[in-house]
Amino acid sequence: MTPSSTTQDRIAFVQRMGKALHRYGAPAHRLEDALKAMSNELGLKGNFFTTPSAIMYSYDIPGENGVARLQRVHNNSIDLHRLSQLDKLFNDFLATDLTITAANAQLDEILNEKFAYHPVVTLLAFSLTSGGASTFFGGNLGDVVLSTICGLVLFLIFQWSQHREAVSRLYDPLSAMVVSFVATAGAALFGASADISTLAGIIILIPGFGIIIGATELVLNHPVSGSARLARAGMTVMMLFIGVLFGSGLAQYIINIDSLPQVVPPAMPPWLPPLSIVIVGLGTGVLFNNSRRDLPWAVVAVCLPYLAMKFGLENLERAPSLFIVAVIVALFGNMFARTFDRPALTVLMPGILILVPGATSFLSITDIAGGNFETGLQSAFQVFVSGAAIVAGFMTSSLLLPPRKAL
Repeated sequence: MTPSSTTQDRIAFVQRMGKALHRYGAPAHRLEDALKAMSNELGLKGNFFTTPSAIMYSYDIPGENGVARLQRVHNNSIDLHRLSQLDKLFNDFLATDLTITAANAQLDEILNEKFAYHPVVTLLAFSLTSGGASTFFGGNLGDVVLSTICGLVLFLIFQWSQHREAVSRLYDPLSAMVVSFVATAGAALFGASADISTLAGIIILIPGFGIIIGATELVLNHPVSGSARLARAGMTVMMLFIGVLFGSGLAQYIINIDSLPQVVPPAMPPWLPPLSIVIVGLGTGVLFNNSRRDLPWAVVAVCLPYLAMKFGLENLERAPSLFIVAVIVALFGNMFARTFDRPALTVLMPGILILVPGATSFLSITDIAGGNFETGLQSAFQVFVSGAAIVAGFMTSSLLLPPRKAL
């Protein structure tokens, strides 16, 4: 026998919600909890298995043959606005008598909504986020200017990739190559560091979120999803590194860097680093497509770990500092979710960016390739320690303030 049409409709709705949540950023452990909650609400006994590119569903239906389906998920992109809307639909579905038909209609509206920031706002977000991020790495005023230019270049490549599938596939290495070329060529002219400007220019592309979420999934007994996510993050770092290596080498080959006049940049204004934190918070909120109402909270999510990390490094070693900061970030995320009934990822995403374990992994590969094996291996080990400290902090926060629900 086959399931009745009513059962098919219920299963189809769970699948549609699962695909949407997966596509817009829900990690494996949160996604599976949400699917179980929806299935239980619909009277379905389901089991789920998720990876970064697929979801497997199986349903036991009393008196009928079971159902097993594989759903591939492509074009994953973090979209915090849509994730927040899906979370609201999830809440309404569990808390009210929302019918499958009405829920599907709302889901269609969410998926078809054209929410996006104006291209000029996105351009400013790319540029100013890179410029502000350079202060996190100890950059001077020249680094801020050059990193801002690199962010502008990254935006132009991003816009190009939206209309060319071949460019979209090579977006990471191509962006790293062009940004590295610009940073290397302009370092002397702006009195900047090519390394800092390059790293700040591509900071949005470095998969710190993937590393942390992948490690978290491993800890929470999701080995396939966690391993795949970590492997993807590692490959992204390698592709970025290859692009940076090629771009830097090309700039040095074409331009006689040593012959360029060395410019000494003006002193950093004391008000610029604090302003940079606010700018990075707003920029990351825009780049992750946060709702406008949540942009101020994205700023708080960036300022809080930055200040806590600064205080921690002045008084503790790096690993315990990261642990404490991770606890603070995750607690803030859970408090935000409980207070406003929206996904914790809304503020966790910008907060994780400040912890930048991906930046450390990128620097470790750069050191090894440059012949600094000891420094590179130390940096690589630091990635492992940093990731473990952050994941431990996230787990500890769940004991202090458990998440309100699946999402």
